[in-house]
Amino acid sequence: MEYTHITNLVSMLQALLAGVGMGVYYDCFRFWRRLFQCRWPSVAMQDLVFWLTSAVAVFFICIRWNGGYIRIYFVFFVMCGWMLYFFTVGRFAFFVLDAILNFTNRIFKMVQNKIVRLLEKIN
Repeated sequence: MEYTHITNLVSMLQALLAGVGMGVYYDCFRFWRRLFQCRWPSVAMQDLVFWLTSAVAVFFICIRWNGGYIRIYFVFFVMCGWMLYFFTVGRFAFFVLDAILNFTNRIFKMVQNKIVRLLEKIN
């Protein structure tokens, strides 16, 4: 397989896209942490799972998209794609997810208070 400048450019764009996918994947872990108020051992384990699964995914994506060759610039652009997502769209996405979580918590507390008041009246 012959590599041209266009092939390299497409490979770089694929790497950026893979990095954005990793950013979305990491946001799932961040939302999980926020939802369940995880302590540091749990956070460390989640980070370990994220980085191990991401490393394996990047390895297989690199092998698949580069014709069996592992290229350093591919890994570099995956990291760039992840940072691009994390520091732009990821911040907005996490803000929205946090707002949704706060809204649902308020509704849950209101329902909980009404149930407690109803049970107090029954007693």
